Amino acid sequence: MNVWIVRSDPQPAWYNYLVILLLTPIAAFVGYKIFIRYKVIYLGNNLIEISYPVLKTTTKYPLDQIERWTENLVKTGKNSVYKELEIRFKDGQKISMGHKEFTEYDKVIKYLHQKVPQQKKATP
Repeated sequence: MNVWIVRSDPQPAWYNYLVILLLTPIAAFVGYKIFIRYKVIYLGNNLIEISYPVLKTTTKYPLDQIERWTENLVKTGKNSVYKELEIRFKDGQKISMGHKEFTEYDKVIKYLHQKVPQQKKATP
C-alpha cells in the first residue's frame, strides 16, 4: 500500500518512506527463511537426502557419514515438551528438525534408533 502511495502521489508523506524502509528487510528475511530455505528430508535405503526444492539442490548422505545425532527435550510448560533432533555429519553439515514442524518426526527417531544407535550422543 505504501509503495503504491509513494509511486502515485507527487508529494507522499515522510512516514510512507519509513514504512517501506523498515518493512522491506523484514519481508526479505522472512521470505528467505520460509520459502528459500524450505527443505524436504527423505530417509530410507541407508541414505538421508536433503532437498531444497526452491534452490533445486539435493544432498545425499549415507548413514555412515553421520558423526552424531541428538534429541534435545525442552520443557515448555507444565505438561508440554518441545523435541528437537539434530543430525551432524562428518563434513560439518548439520540438520535440525523440531517435532512440531516435521510430520514424520517420530518415524525419523525410530529409523535412527534402528539404523545408527551407536552415533546417538547422550544429552545432559
